Amino acid sequence: MTAGLRSKPIECASDRPMKVHELLPHKSRPVHTLSGDQSVDDAINLMTAENTSALIITEAGHPVGIFAERDVFRAHIRDKTAAFSEIRLKDAMTPRLLTARTEDEVSAVMTMMIQADIKHMPVIKENEIVGLLTLADLIEHQINMLTDELHHLRDYIEDLHHAGQD
Repeated sequence: MTAGLRSKPIECASDRPMKVHELLPHKSRPVHTLSGDQSVDDAINLMTAENTSALIITEAGHPVGIFAERDVFRAHIRDKTAAFSEIRLKDAMTPRLLTARTEDEVSAVMTMMIQADIKHMPVIKENEIVGLLTLADLIEHQINMLTDELHHLRDYIEDLHHAGQD
């Protein structure tokens, strides 16, 4: 985002808190998966080719973990002599896969991500991963919503001020 420009906030149907399914079409990234038996080198190559910072690791087609950029560094630190092609993803991934549901409130998901110190959150609907949100997506959304609200409040105060002068 360029300084001074901001993307238009995504509108919610009412004054109720926004749900993940309302944000997903605007902010979700494609979900890329690899098997836990594949190598860290395979993951780095896919992440580079797809310009993504996280992959879902699967076993028999079911998600079992996440592999993100920080896991590359951890894999290197654990064994500085091993080539990335020799390290299996199941040994380098983060096995604790926190997920959001499409009906979760965006603010609750953002809070969970901050508390868990994670940057990527797969979104689940009917036991299928339907998207991947990043903490940056959620923060940008929150900033845009607050900025929009601030503009509305300024306009309201200005209107009150002008009405008092009439």
